[in-house]
Amino acid sequence: MATPVVPNQFTVGKRQIIHKPTTATFNFDTGDTAFKSIDWGHADEQPSSGTAYRRDDIIRVAEQLLRKLPR
Repeated sequence: MATPVVPNQFTVGKRQIIHKPTTATFNFDTGDTAFKSIDWGHADEQPSSGTAYRRDDIIRVAEQLLRKLPR
């Protein structure tokens, strides 16, 4: 079962958003509304702790965070 993805699991920087549990990294240019590149980190791995995150949930929340950034 997939673990819920929530905004407080992310770190938002000047040009990247990182999902801390999986290290998935979303790079963007300031002012853009789309990601320039994505490194999925450990997003598809099933850790021994049993906390698995789905890619589509991770990118959905990352996109929400990107849209909230000042332009």
